[in-house]
Amino acid sequence: MLKFVVGGAALAAVSAAATVVLAQGAAPRPIYDPSAPPATSDLTPLVVHQVKPGLYMLVGDGGNATIRVADDGVILVDTKLTGDNYYQELMQKIQSVSDKPIKYVFVTHVHNDHSGNTPQFEAAGIPVIASDDYKALVATYTVRPGQMRSPAPTVSFAKTYTVKLKGATATAYALHAAHTASDSIVYFPDEKVVAMGDNMFSGAPTVDWLNGGRLLGLQKNWVKLEKLDFDTLIPGHGATPISRAEFEADRKKLDLLIERLRAAIKAGVPKSELLATVKVDDLGPGWSIKDQHTEWSRPARLDGLYAELSK
Repeated sequence: MLKFVVGGAALAAVSAAATVVLAQGAAPRPIYDPSAPPATSDLTPLVVHQVKPGLYMLVGDGGNATIRVADDGVILVDTKLTGDNYYQELMQKIQSVSDKPIKYVFVTHVHNDHSGNTPQFEAAGIPVIASDDYKALVATYTVRPGQMRSPAPTVSFAKTYTVKLKGATATAYALHAAHTASDSIVYFPDEKVVAMGDNMFSGAPTVDWLNGGRLLGLQKNWVKLEKLDFDTLIPGHGATPISRAEFEADRKKLDLLIERLRAAIKAGVPKSELLATVKVDDLGPGWSIKDQHTEWSRPARLDGLYAELSK
C-alpha cells in the first residue's frame, strides 16, 4: 500500500539574492552518459503553455517543467538546466504567469536538465522534494565534466508525498526504477494532470541503465499510472501535453516494442543487430529507436537493454 504523507508548512519565497553562481553561457544539455553529444533541440528559449487554468507547462532550456498557481503560492515541478542564466529565465517565466511566491519544488529525477537549479531554491529556503531513491542516486550519478552535481533534496519520501496550498493539491509518487533509479511523478488531482518527468516523452521513452533505469520498470509504471484519474500528461520532453487517449495508445506501443525486443533476443539476434532487426515502422512518428532516438544505440544503453531483456 502507498503511504500518504502531508507536507509541512510553506516556507519563504525565492529571493533574487539567494542564488548560486553557476556556469554562464549556453550549457550543453545534461547527458545520461559521458560520451553523449548535446541535444541542441532542448537548448531553446523557454516558452510557457497554459495546460489548464492555473497550470502551465514550460518548454525549452532542458526538460519540461510544470507550474501550478494556487491562491497563496506556486508549486513547481522540475528546475531546468544547470546555470544561473537558465535559472533567471525560469524565474522570469514563472513571474510572467504569477507574482505569488514559490512554496514547493518537486524534482522528478536526477538528470541535470530537470534538477539543475535546485541549489537556488534550497538556498532560498524553499523545500525541494524528491524520492528517497533520488536522494541516494544524486550523490553518484554521472554528469558532464564541468557541470555541478545537484544537491540532495530538502525532503525525501519513500512512497508518496502531498502538499496543499489554497485551491491546489500535488501528490508525488515514487516509482519503479524506469528512466533512472530515482523516478517520481507529480499528480494534480483537481486538474487531472500528471507531470511525468522522463517517464514519458513525445514518442518512444528512453532508459538510463547506467543510472539504474529499467525498461520493464517503465512498463510497470505505466500500468500503475492508469489507476490515477487523469486526462492530461506533461511529458519530460516534447512541446505539447499528452492526452489520456494518446497515453493509452503509447502504452500498447511500449508493450509491443518490449515483446518484439524480447522475441528477437530469444531468437538469438546479436546485440549489435538488435535495433536494426526489430520492427518499429508501424508504431508511428517518434518510435524509431534506430534513427530518431539515438539514446537507444549508445553502447551503455544497448548493453543495459540487452542484459535486462535477456533475463
